[in-house]
Amino acid sequence: MSECNASTLVPQASSSLRPKAREALKAARAVFLEAGYDGATMDAIARVGALSKATLYAHFSSKAALFEELIRVECRAVNANLYVPDPQNGSVEWELRKVAINYRRIFAQREGLDIFRILIPVAPRFPRLAEVFYDEGPGASIRQIATYLAALNDTARVRIPDPDLAAHQFLALVAEDAKLAGALAFPPPRARDANQLIDSGVAMFLDFYKA
Repeated sequence: MSECNASTLVPQASSSLRPKAREALKAARAVFLEAGYDGATMDAIARVGALSKATLYAHFSSKAALFEELIRVECRAVNANLYVPDPQNGSVEWELRKVAINYRRIFAQREGLDIFRILIPVAPRFPRLAEVFYDEGPGASIRQIATYLAALNDTARVRIPDPDLAAHQFLALVAEDAKLAGALAFPPPRARDANQLIDSGVAMFLDFYKA
């Protein structure tokens, strides 16, 4: 994903919204990226989107409501591209490795990180927005992996009494460095280093939770 592209994720992830709402989200993304949350105004968003304020408020009751919907749309766009592991696949190691590679790609390509950076300074004042971001973004990824791990546990291929905890642990093992690099806009880790980290992380995880 190119940096600061105001319409990178919005059009693909908001097809269920009415056209004017999609235009408002596209304009809002551009304004939030340039001015931040506090600096953005509904007047500016209406102007950039060539919308009347009445039209804008007809779809979104406030700036917070508009930003909340933008968070949902962008997080869902990212999650739609996440690899869904298959519990029927005979190689758990292979499936976990694909999950790790795919998850790290989010941070290497900076998908969704623009909105994350806008949210961080205001999250203490707007906990609702932070909750939505976590639930629709990282939380959704963790739930998907936990569902896979629970299925493995049910068939006794691994011994994972707490799939949610294990999903957190797995992502910390295989992606924490990529998350930090992405949040700070650093270059992504070298492929060789990333592969070594993934391989060792998957091996450690499966050794700990072996049946």
